[in-house]
Amino acid sequence: MDPDPVLASSGSTICALCSAGGRASRGVIRVSGPLSRGLLERTTCGKEGAGQEGLKPQSRGVFEGQFNDGLGLCPVLVIWMPGPASYTREDVVEFHLPGNPYLMQAALRRLLELGARSAEPGEFTRRAFENGALDLTRAEGVLALIESANEEQRRAASALLLGGLGRRMVSLRECLDDLRSLLEASLDFDQNDTGHVPEEELEALFQRALEKLHAATLWESARDAGADLQRVVLAGAPNAGKSSLYNALMSSAPDSMPALVDPLAGSTRDVRRGELSLGTGRVTLIDTAGVGPLQDPGETALSGTPDARAQERARKEVQAADLVLWVLDGGGEVPKGLDPPGLLVWNQIDRTGVSKEPPGGLIRGARGWCAVSAQEGQGLESLRKIAAELLGLAPLAGRAGPRPSEGEALGRQLRARHLDALRSARQALAESHQLKAQAAPLDLVAEALRGVSRELDAIEGSSTSEDLLDRIFSRFCLGK
Repeated sequence: MDPDPVLASSGSTICALCSAGGRASRGVIRVSGPLSRGLLERTTCGKEGAGQEGLKPQSRGVFEGQFNDGLGLCPVLVIWMPGPASYTREDVVEFHLPGNPYLMQAALRRLLELGARSAEPGEFTRRAFENGALDLTRAEGVLALIESANEEQRRAASALLLGGLGRRMVSLRECLDDLRSLLEASLDFDQNDTGHVPEEELEALFQRALEKLHAATLWESARDAGADLQRVVLAGAPNAGKSSLYNALMSSAPDSMPALVDPLAGSTRDVRRGELSLGTGRVTLIDTAGVGPLQDPGETALSGTPDARAQERARKEVQAADLVLWVLDGGGEVPKGLDPPGLLVWNQIDRTGVSKEPPGGLIRGARGWCAVSAQEGQGLESLRKIAAELLGLAPLAGRAGPRPSEGEALGRQLRARHLDALRSARQALAESHQLKAQAAPLDLVAEALRGVSRELDAIEGSSTSEDLLDRIFSRFCLGK
């Protein structure tokens, strides 16, 4: 059958099956574009069946009727979502039909005969992006959510989809716009003119922009830390040097936030996480509050106090760990054993009078041991090697590293794209700040600021190449 000439002349309308294949109680076909309403009216009728007019909803809603696939009728539940208040900001209709593959294919064939075309992978979300309903980071969040394989990946994807990075971009852009407008307003005035912007005001805006950019980078770094990664928990008594060891191990990680180190025991209360390269893979490294390996429950802080809550969080992290690094102060009190068994880290061997290895009885109860000095950096490479072996991440000749899941691989790619652009933006902002400090012409300072905006445009998709957009959206399934 030829496409309906009235409908087909209206422009591009797409349709696709957006429910799982195979038999089910219900299957869903989604349609988006200017023909949606006409297709709804041409393919449906009232519940009473033949002879009834097509459904003609006056507003968005859910309607019952019959679907005519050209061969016969079957019950349908129609969801009508007129634009712009729809996912794609176009007119959208969903046909909820009995989940028989034959009926679904017949319904799709009828919609194609009347002028719709089959959607490309990800085309519904791409239309949402191109019509301004989503920025590219949120569209990527949709894809990451589809491919998520565990709770951590789901949370990371949801954070992106809900606009966590996008909101930080908006706040940063507002600050950059204020800064650029003040710089350009000062171009035609010298310091003695009333139109000149005080140096202190410009400096305050630069600092705000740097802080907001740093905050966005930290948020994106932490967003999917731990998604599908093994968990390595630093545990031990207060003041054993856990936070110093965390900082030493994380020193090579970009954008990592150092843990608080203080000679006062009990300074660490919050759990701190960071992503650490280890052997052939990555792990989540977790710093916790001080809790001794054999600490008697009766010796814990009073229930309900901040110390007690911090110790309880630490115990939960230890129980959920893939590997516990029991950090012991080589010059302090030695426990009789470790529970649960883990890798014994004999710390602070740089101090005078500290033995270079722990007692033999303690070694026998551990999965391995390593002597280190977090302050001096001694033994850290050995610690990394032993931990990688215990986690199955040690490189072997002729064997590649573990193959990541699709969700994990996608998470890495998205985060790498975002962080690369954020770091380039930070570099451009630092260059602009330096030019201003060197009393360079303000037009040069303003031009350097435009480089920051270009990097943010790349993150949000407003200046992203078509090739990259094609690669991103081609990973979606047809109905998304």
